[in-house]
Amino acid sequence: MPPKKRWAAVTSTSDFPVAMAPVKSTLAGVAPVRAVALPFRPLDEAEEAAFAGKLKGAEGILLRPGYITASLLDLLPDLRVVAVHGAGVDQVDVAACTERGVLVTNTPGANANAVAELTLGLILSLARRIPQAAAMVGQERVWGEARHTGVELQGKTLGLIGIGQVGSRLTNMALAMGMKVLAHDPGLRSEDIESRGARPARFETLLGRADFISLHAPLTPKTHHLIDKQAISKMKKGAFIINAARGPLVDEAALARALKSGNLGGAALDVLEGEPPDPNSAIFDAPNLILTPHMAGSTEECLAAIAAWAGEDIARVLSGKKPKHPVNDLD
Repeated sequence: MPPKKRWAAVTSTSDFPVAMAPVKSTLAGVAPVRAVALPFRPLDEAEEAAFAGKLKGAEGILLRPGYITASLLDLLPDLRVVAVHGAGVDQVDVAACTERGVLVTNTPGANANAVAELTLGLILSLARRIPQAAAMVGQERVWGEARHTGVELQGKTLGLIGIGQVGSRLTNMALAMGMKVLAHDPGLRSEDIESRGARPARFETLLGRADFISLHAPLTPKTHHLIDKQAISKMKKGAFIINAARGPLVDEAALARALKSGNLGGAALDVLEGEPPDPNSAIFDAPNLILTPHMAGSTEECLAAIAAWAGEDIARVLSGKKPKHPVNDLD
């Protein structure tokens, strides 16, 4: 009986594309690559079985949309590695992968420049009311600068919740704009935060002093709804919130209420609690809000870098080598 031909799957859709050329290049001579359009939502039992059929025999999965659950893993006995398209691995049941001998990798820092740049763009858009002004001119064809008077960033305080690779880059950008930067990151020592250009601050202190609060924390049980009613009540009146990290870091209902009451000056969200989001969510009716469709990492350079890094780790595992960016340890 001839040996099974190994192959690697790439989950991608038109909404969540993957740069296939770098993936195929890194896996050339190791395994052919096939795209599988996995939905970016939890699957019911029947759907999971159907998609397991499409993934049958895959020894590696480059995961952009989709969720890797214990029940799906049980249907994929040949799987050896899941390479996540990005830094966050909340789409993957890492413990279940470890139990079944499946390596999980990610691409920490590959999207850092792209996310930091979009975050700065959202901060500027909130400060200067750029989307509202552009929409008014385009729709009403009227001129009236007084209707869109904003604020300058120079002299304002940016509060970072998390100062990893994205937060560090954003710190440099903010300092160049003349801002002061506070950062809270329980995973770092005060001197480490200072070495990245920011002043360390307790969470409550940061909330009370920052004019702009930008989230750059991973999603864990402790950070779920980190920004809730209580946290918002401690913020400066008129403060702005920016989230280009993970949607569930913010309690959308509490944020919508704060925006409607005028206690917050505005918010910009590139991620939401549910993706695709609930069209009936209160967040869609909130004023002074900028919503973008999870596009922080959507640059040509970023997509190419992530695809190459993830593809290389799949190739290394299938070739019997250790991956460069492991999330779990099978030793």
